Parts: sequence; C-alpha cells; structure tokens
Amino acid sequence: MFRQLECFIQICKEGSFTKAAEILMISQPTLSQQIRFLETEVGASLFERVGRGVKVTTDGEILYEKALSVMRLIEESKKETYELRNARAAKLSIGIPPMDFFWLIPHFLKFHEQYPDITLKFTSTENTSRQLLNSSIDIGITDMYDPNKEVHMMHLYKEELALVVYADHPWADRTVVSFHELEELETSLFVGDISLNEHLHTLGTPIAKSLQSQFESTSTAILISMVLQKMGAAILPASSIDILCGQQLKIIRLVDPTPVREIKLMFRRHHYHNPSVQKCIDFLLEHIPLRTPDSLKCSS
Repeated sequence: MFRQLECFIQICKEGSFTKAAEILMISQPTLSQQIRFLETEVGASLFERVGRGVKVTTDGEILYEKALSVMRLIEESKKETYELRNARAAKLSIGIPPMDFFWLIPHFLKFHEQYPDITLKFTSTENTSRQLLNSSIDIGITDMYDPNKEVHMMHLYKEELALVVYADHPWADRTVVSFHELEELETSLFVGDISLNEHLHTLGTPIAKSLQSQFESTSTAILISMVLQKMGAAILPASSIDILCGQQLKIIRLVDPTPVREIKLMFRRHHYHNPSVQKCIDFLLEHIPLRTPDSLKCSS
C-alpha cells in the first residue's frame, strides 16, 4: 500500500495522472491500476476529472493528509533505523571480570588494530545473561555457568588456579603443594571462586574450617590485598600472576588435582543486527591460546 500512497500523493500534487506517471517513471496504465487498488481498499473514489486534469474528491482530501503523515513516519523510521544500525555496528559493549580483562588487554588491543572503527566499551559482569538480554552488554566473558535458552555460551579458554601466600609465610619456599595439603594450612584460606569454594567444602572438615574466616571477598584485587596484609593465603587464577610478580607475594602451584577455571564467551543467539559482535567472537576464538600449566611463571 505504501507504493499506492506514493502514487496517490504525487497525483494530488501534480493534478494530473500523466505528469505524476512521468515523475514516478512508470506507465500511466500502471499508475491508474495502483489508484484503482487504493480506491478499492478505501472504499471511495479519490479523484474526479476536471478538463485535462483531475481534482481530489472530499474522501481523497481526507486520505491525502493521512497519507502525508504516514509517508513522513516511514521516512523518519528509515532514518532512525539506519542511524541505529550504523551506530551499533561501530560500538561493542563487553562485560568482563577485572582480572580477566587484565590478561585479555593485549588481545583487545590487537582487535582494535584490526578494526579501528569499532569502539570498545568494557563493564563488569554481574548477571551476564540478564545483561545480555537487556542489551547493556553485547558480549559476556565469565567463568560462571549461567544457562539461558536465549543466550549462547562457548568455551574460550581454561586456566589453572594457584595458591598465593605472603613472602614470609611458612610455605613461601614451596613451589608445588598438593591440593589435599591445604588441610594442613594454618592460616586462613581465601577463595573468590564460588565453584571452587564449594568443591573445597566437599573435601573434608579441615579445609572447610579454614574457609570460615572472619574476612571474605569475591574480589580478586581485595584478596590480593588481604594476602599482602598477612591475613591469610588465597587461591587465585593464573591471569593474576603477571600482576603479582614483583610484589611481596609467592605463587605456589596446586596439584593432585590442579584446580582449573573455565572462561566462557556468552552472547545473544540473535545478535546479527550488530556485525561487530560476530567479528569480536571470531577474533577471540582464533587468537586466545590455551592457558597451560606453563602460564604459571612466578612459582618461586
């Protein structure tokens, strides 16, 4: 009907089927057919012949004003959707935990070098699925399992977690500690990873008791500060190792078993309105290497 309205408006402006057909670059029979279709839809005659031209009927005058409003709304909608599509295509909001961001910075810089027109916005993750669904982020990077039928989740990389102690801690000279030796740890043990915390509680009362500290935090930065203040030891992800190097801290690798943290990439299943999302997904999956035990560089 939009095409029919366009034809109708042009005839009203020109007062002639012949002139309107020339401007619209269609044949006069085709134009006449479009108007007949429109009159059938409206249920009234829209024009009456006057000499060599035509005059709009009373019904046609009513339709003319409405038709102009409809066409204006269509043009405004086209403009707004075009601006939105192109603006979103050049922006990408990524939800990511601070410690993962530190390790992934070089990869984001390489992505920016390859796609300099895409603006990257980073924010902390709280509830990744909810943030994706309310469009506050386009991509989520997290170690939490947060299933949702509208959200797709992909493996990004895995990394070890290690024991971090202050420089003069009784275990400071150790390079490797058995996971079950944590039962013998005399100081408080801080764990920010929820799933690991739950796993520790299943291993036995001694470890569970050591976790019942008067001080707790889910922030890696705060856990580091607590260790530096000799409030206890902490289990931290390998991605924090580069930050810890050079500080008054010692990194000890955990074995038998070695706790592993899986980082996932999350995004809405229907994300193709923003091509930047797919570009970033493909780039991260291609360029991020597997975090092997060798990534624990500071073990002395």
